[in-house]
Amino acid sequence: MRAPEDFAGMERLALSVDLERCIGCKSCEAACKQEHGLGPGEFRTRVAWLGDPGRTAVNFLPMMCQQCQRPACLRACGVHPKALSKDERTGVVRIDEVRCTGCGECVAACPYGAMGYDAEGHHAVKCDLCSERRADGRQPACVEACPGYALDFAPRGTLLHRAEEERRPVRDHDAFLLGPGTVYLDALPREESNGAGGESGGGSSSGSAAAPGQLAESGSLGTPTAVLGGFNLGGGNGRGGRRESPLRAEFPYRVPREERRADRTIPGGCNICFNCCPVHFHFKGDRLVNITGNTDDPLFKGKVCPKSQMTLQMYNNPRRLTTPLKRTGARGEGKFAPISWERALDEIAARLVTVKDAWGPEALALFVGTRTGLLTWLGYAKLFADLWGTPNLAGTEPFCASGKSIAYKLTQGALGSGNSYTRGDLGSAELYVYIGDNQAETRPVYFGMINDWRLRNGARMVVVDPRSTVTAGKADRWLPIRSGTDMALALAMSHHILSNDLHDQAFCESTLMGWERWRDFIFERGYTPEWAAPVTDLPAEEIRALAEEIARADGCVIFASRGVNQHSNSVQVNRSLMFLAAITGNWGRPGGAYFNMTSGFPPGIGAPPERRRVPAMPKLRHSPSGWTEAMTTGKPYPLKAMIACNNPMSNWPGQQTAREAFSALELLVHIDLFPNETSAFADYVLPAATGIEQGDVGRAADDRRVVWIDKMIDPPGQARADGWIWVELGRRLGFEDVLKPAHADHAVFWDEVFIKGGPLRGATQKRLHAAPNRWVRAPLADEDAPEQETLYLEGSTAFDAPAGHRFPTPSGKLEFWNEEMERRFAALGLSALPEFYSEREQLADLPYLELALEDSEEGVPSPFHNEVTWTSPARIVSGGADSPGAKLRARGFDCELITGRPPAPHFHSWTHYFWQAQEMWPDLYVQIHPGRAERQGIGDGDRVRVETAHGAIEAVAWVNAGIRRDAVFVPLGWGERQPYHPWNSVNFLTDKTQRDPVSDQTNLKTLLCRVVKV
Repeated sequence: MRAPEDFAGMERLALSVDLERCIGCKSCEAACKQEHGLGPGEFRTRVAWLGDPGRTAVNFLPMMCQQCQRPACLRACGVHPKALSKDERTGVVRIDEVRCTGCGECVAACPYGAMGYDAEGHHAVKCDLCSERRADGRQPACVEACPGYALDFAPRGTLLHRAEEERRPVRDHDAFLLGPGTVYLDALPREESNGAGGESGGGSSSGSAAAPGQLAESGSLGTPTAVLGGFNLGGGNGRGGRRESPLRAEFPYRVPREERRADRTIPGGCNICFNCCPVHFHFKGDRLVNITGNTDDPLFKGKVCPKSQMTLQMYNNPRRLTTPLKRTGARGEGKFAPISWERALDEIAARLVTVKDAWGPEALALFVGTRTGLLTWLGYAKLFADLWGTPNLAGTEPFCASGKSIAYKLTQGALGSGNSYTRGDLGSAELYVYIGDNQAETRPVYFGMINDWRLRNGARMVVVDPRSTVTAGKADRWLPIRSGTDMALALAMSHHILSNDLHDQAFCESTLMGWERWRDFIFERGYTPEWAAPVTDLPAEEIRALAEEIARADGCVIFASRGVNQHSNSVQVNRSLMFLAAITGNWGRPGGAYFNMTSGFPPGIGAPPERRRVPAMPKLRHSPSGWTEAMTTGKPYPLKAMIACNNPMSNWPGQQTAREAFSALELLVHIDLFPNETSAFADYVLPAATGIEQGDVGRAADDRRVVWIDKMIDPPGQARADGWIWVELGRRLGFEDVLKPAHADHAVFWDEVFIKGGPLRGATQKRLHAAPNRWVRAPLADEDAPEQETLYLEGSTAFDAPAGHRFPTPSGKLEFWNEEMERRFAALGLSALPEFYSEREQLADLPYLELALEDSEEGVPSPFHNEVTWTSPARIVSGGADSPGAKLRARGFDCELITGRPPAPHFHSWTHYFWQAQEMWPDLYVQIHPGRAERQGIGDGDRVRVETAHGAIEAVAWVNAGIRRDAVFVPLGWGERQPYHPWNSVNFLTDKTQRDPVSDQTNLKTLLCRVVKV
């Protein structure tokens, strides 16, 4: 390490980059572009991929100007007087973009690749540590936004002193003798994992992440070819499909700073994902000019992910739907003509009445996803369904979360964890275990908090996942489990803990109901680590070691998410993990939890009893994927019309079947922000408002925060709020006494209807607006009630529960088993005691579930849903030579297909309409292990075909060792009608029939496939 400079009178400013904290989310890139009004292809800050694709770890390196003592760019500048200058006191190198002639000499001279270029303005661009912000006493934009706490800004000597105090090695990257100022802190060493499914080595060693100097020398960029398409600004890379458009920036990008300098700021929240980050909306006059994190928030401190910032590109987007449309061509063709709101709603209402008269009210289905916000999903649409009389209302939860929701209700009596993302609660754990949760990419701000607390407290982190995700790259250990076998791991760890008396005996005896019955069950079944080893493809010693670590930690948080939920054993695997947390005392305490992403407090509103039309028939199935036979064959009863409020033609499993079903409908109404695959099938397309265009509440913060968003701007063109659409349609059908005209105002609807009588009742508009960050944490008994950081503490009574009930269950305890629970499971042919089974498509012969009834048949009433819903009984079948998996393997399906969320810049399909998200990650990809890729002659960037027994798609190969050798990964969110890089949805590969009978959750994570080069 070079000695720090000590020049008299000099306050050399610098950035510090912590490679242990950087998660590659590119929030710094987004913040930089918004701060400086940069467009496509312009960079002052870049996040580079590092490393050899043959290694398991995914590493990143934020690259910006190094503010060198002897700047090569300054010496290379041929303009006189020079367009580049250096402040001798601060050491900051700046460029005068007006004086720059665009010769490119400085760009070529910089050995760190830190100079950018504006091809439209014909001048160089570079980081000057945000001189305008520094003049106002603020940090550089990248530092303020970074959710990973990877960036710091101070005098360089101060940064070096901090590194020395924290005993963090500083990289010497002065290979060019230029005296770079940026301080790079090394990543920490990782433990070796001997999991059978992946490469040895759970992550990078401390020496694997090159600093910029070595980067230039060794060419160690590991950028996937699938990413590089975003830099072809003239119209994509030619791989994605027929309609790739050039990346073009709209206001306020590429606009002079003065025209986008805000004159007022309004606090609110981001509504795009489940992190529900508090943000600031910046306005100049009536125009939105920036979105940043809320620096006044004491918890979030202005940290925000790229998606939140890039919603600026949603509010100023020329591709938004702006007028109602009526279909003029064949269904699926995408031909429409404009129509007025009055006429569209009149015609829709009339056609709905025709359907009801011919087929009954249950022939209408409502598919209302979380794109619409909680107020619509659980409010307006629910009231409309009650008044109309249809049971067939669903959102995306059966594809994402139904299994864990039922598991929480069975075990705890209420949804969600009682813990909070605070340093005194989740931040106080000694151990974090992530199972099927890639939090670093799906909720970067939350992960940034956890990882920062981990490093400050010396806590440990273990990740169990078929892939070495970005989350796994920060962990002390990665265990590459076979997809679909998390239940076996949970059962085996519990067996080891209980058989060795490592459990919390006092907590078990005082707080758990039926735990002895479950203990005896797993002992009888022999669910030992040795049994689980060949099932999970993890060594028994690894299973025992993790079990002991969980049992001995003073506070362990087990994080789980879609990787656990999206299976046909969803409820039972969640319960098994809950039991593991409970027997080790990690429930109802700070720093100990089973934490599976959920909001926790649904309002449960409904129409007044005297106005509610009780459905004549049960709900077809809890999952809308179980409705397709009713749409095509009329069995078990006809479903003829649908109002869809997001994109089922992308997110329903089994897309071929889904499209045939939607083509058979007599009426399809689509309400959305952008034209997409579902729009093409619709009879009417209605343009929706979102976020600050309508006023809303953030999606569903999983630490019980209620985040309010005011209406601040008008929606584009004739777009209208979802609530207004439901109120106006309801008025035409005689529902105005319940869906009142005043309720079209989301703030009025919230106070008068949505929060009445439930755990949100104290979160009034008055209470929310009294908070400078616009959020409060539920439950709240009244407007003045204090917030609770951790629920279910020892000696407490659960919210609205009888006195002395620590948990809101009938017994007041956490419930593992009782006779009533056994009766409910037995109604479906199962036991309340979690018996191991996996998926029917596996490379190993494992037990799987077989449903007794098809969706075309009337089911049995489910004992696990609030509404009367049909489901199918099931039985657990042993794997063998005649199993579906064995037959598929005989046909050459020799890979495990895993699906899931893409990297941090994307969220489902929304972000595919943001030019900057496309610049960051444009193409659909297939992650494939180098060993398999070599055997099949597949190179990084090759176009490949992925086939399952249910369909086929094409994508770009990403050859990377951070995945099990026999697995491939394909993310969701792409669609064939997207404007930039259209690809068919991964759900052409999935199968709607593989579902959990308890929750109706679809298996989206474990299917057999084969991959061939195109």
